[in-house]
Amino acid sequence: MRKFIFLLALLFNLPGQAQPAADGQIKWVSAELPPYLWLQKNAPQGYVHELITAMSAQLGRKPDLSVYPWARAVKMTKDGQTYGVFPLDRTAERETSFKWLIHLTSTPNRFFGKRTMTAGSINIEIASLEQLRGLRVGIIRGSSLEQELHAQNFRNIRFEKDYQSLLKLLQLGGLDAIYSGYPVMVSAIEEFGYRLEDFNTGLTMGGAELYMASSLGVSEEEERAWRRAYENLQKDGTVQKLQKKYFSWE
Repeated sequence: MRKFIFLLALLFNLPGQAQPAADGQIKWVSAELPPYLWLQKNAPQGYVHELITAMSAQLGRKPDLSVYPWARAVKMTKDGQTYGVFPLDRTAERETSFKWLIHLTSTPNRFFGKRTMTAGSINIEIASLEQLRGLRVGIIRGSSLEQELHAQNFRNIRFEKDYQSLLKLLQLGGLDAIYSGYPVMVSAIEEFGYRLEDFNTGLTMGGAELYMASSLGVSEEEERAWRRAYENLQKDGTVQKLQKKYFSWE
């Protein structure tokens, strides 16, 4: 067992085990945000995990990826010199704080609620924007969705460190709804042991353009290297194959 853990640590940095990256090379950080990244028996899985593995092979490197709470991963990349983070929503507020290396996908943001309602609760599927404003709405701490909700005059916003915590709070009645990117929420429901049929989806107020982004200190040479690696994977069909694997339900 110890030998297995040692071999795993050689391939990927386990949560909380970040090590200094080689000079100038991007060190990728993210949170558990399926289908892009999640941990299964402490081993990373997901769409961007596989992309980073394949791109690292193109660059002749070992994958360098660590998992943190989302707000911390974003802050590390914004304040650091050679970090990369994903899937980061490209917003006006973030535009000049990161380098936007690789566009991953465009995704709608939607409200999710429990299909089974208690007396006096609101059916998310048919709720109006005005009705939704009065609910306790949960999002991930550090998410750009906070600005989107504030812009629509939502005031009762609750923050959690990850989707597992949000789903648990919704099931226990501590939240009325979760506002999330659609692919992440659908994948999180499945990966964390819930059933899609137990949830309703409601209004969408906007969408997100998700990127693999980096610290401003990353060199142009390093930027070009990762972009070329991604373009090579597009040309050989790897990107399309992974998209089909992880987003086949869209």
